[in-house]
Amino acid sequence: MLSASCVLDAVTFDVFADAEEDIRIFALETAVSRFSDVMWVMQQVLFMSMDKRLAIFLSDESARTGSDTIALTHGQIARYMGSAREVVSRMLKYFAGEGIVEVSRGGVTILDKKRLRDLAL
Repeated sequence: MLSASCVLDAVTFDVFADAEEDIRIFALETAVSRFSDVMWVMQQVLFMSMDKRLAIFLSDESARTGSDTIALTHGQIARYMGSAREVVSRMLKYFAGEGIVEVSRGGVTILDKKRLRDLAL
């Protein structure tokens, strides 16, 4: 079941359990969700360049919050992306040098959404 959840999106399984004595229930839905998250991060790390991953993250975060300013530190962004803070800082510095973002203490402001989207493709 865990393998299928990585291949197919929104797979559901009916699970029935009869307990004849007191037991602890293993939350399959939580396990499948976390396993899928781990597999997604692994796919991103193995098959996608860091600049593309960061561009996708910033675009997605901007769309999610409805703001061009992402109020996350470099360390927080790195943790969400499964990377190191130094790598994220280096890429943000590159993006800033290209005029795509502006980096400030505790946040990143997107200046050029089109170029960021182009990087994400």
